[in-house]
Amino acid sequence: MTKSYEFNWQKHLPEFMQEGASFDRFDEDPYIFEPNCQMKVDEYGFFITWKSEGKEGQVLECSLINSIRVGAVPKDPKILSSFEASGKTEADLEGCIICICSGTDLVNLSFMFMVAESPDTARVHAHIYCISKPYYIF
Repeated sequence: MTKSYEFNWQKHLPEFMQEGASFDRFDEDPYIFEPNCQMKVDEYGFFITWKSEGKEGQVLECSLINSIRVGAVPKDPKILSSFEASGKTEADLEGCIICICSGTDLVNLSFMFMVAESPDTARVHAHIYCISKPYYIF
């Protein structure tokens, strides 16, 4: 007689990820800068959602994510001037940027950058995203 197998598909997602946090968000191509986006993950860890002031909310399906890592400070003057206008210098951004690489295949990729308030916040969020979806992280 075979043993019954109980399949537990749901991983524990920390409460602070479900409640969300405030990040500045930017894309390089096309250039988009959204300050103070409220970013959160749904209760099952399938979607990352964000909404900024005066704009519609957006969703990224976690199965499309290829990698998540703490990124480097951008060198593009448009991006840096947007951060300087919001009161952040290039030194303030060091270690605070999370890069989310996603796409339907490994050729057509898009990169979304989230800027946390501190390097510790960026590290914790990047680490938890990686734990939630370990098979998508390179």
